Amino acid sequence: MHIKHILKSQHIIHNIHVTEKMRLSREHKELLASLSTNYKTGPTKSNNSHQELNIIDPPLNFPKWACFILPCIKYIPSMKLFKKIVPREAEVRLRSRWVCYDASSLNKGDIIRLNEGDIVPADVQLLNLGLDFVFDGDDTEEIRKGFDDDALELVIDSSQINGAPKPQTISLNGDGTVGAEELYAGSVVLQGEAIAVVVKVGKEVLLSRLIKQGHWPPQENKGWQAVPKDEQEDISLQIHEQELV
Repeated sequence: MHIKHILKSQHIIHNIHVTEKMRLSREHKELLASLSTNYKTGPTKSNNSHQELNIIDPPLNFPKWACFILPCIKYIPSMKLFKKIVPREAEVRLRSRWVCYDASSLNKGDIIRLNEGDIVPADVQLLNLGLDFVFDGDDTEEIRKGFDDDALELVIDSSQINGAPKPQTISLNGDGTVGAEELYAGSVVLQGEAIAVVVKVGKEVLLSRLIKQGHWPPQENKGWQAVPKDEQEDISLQIHEQELV
């Protein structure tokens, strides 16, 4: 039976009070309602039904023992890149606290926090920029006082996922909201902080779909295709022979 949200270290990172300063657009509010979640406390109801683990299958999904018998598999370009970008952990909002989770235990509707240097742990939609910039009122001028607009920018590198030629810079709109920006699992936060909600996990995330369709890695990194044809056949034959033993 799947246990929802396996704590990576049973360690609560911060007990930061989320103030009421983040401005949510109507679209964001509708999204949160559809996911039965609250940006301040996390999911508003427990879900005891089966949840798909947030696990992204590698481009060469050989049995685990194959990597011990044929260690060269780990050095294939696509496998090296996958190991570099696959998400491993996340900061998640749970009962008004930020908790460190294993990324594989994320579910749709989880509220996460992104910091500079983080790998985006699932496909998420931004709610706003900053770490606790939370507001539901109408006085936009008041909420923006004391905040440096240049500091409230998020720079995301998704080049290793979809081949984007340059990092994406996301800023607040004039009314204090942020656009309905979706960030992809495996992307890297180059600058800034943000709060987001998980919208896709596991096989649904863009990286999983690109791998399944044979469209990843992007650009010049050909992954399995970079391995000479005769070596591909030799590796596949050895694995097949081992499975018959």
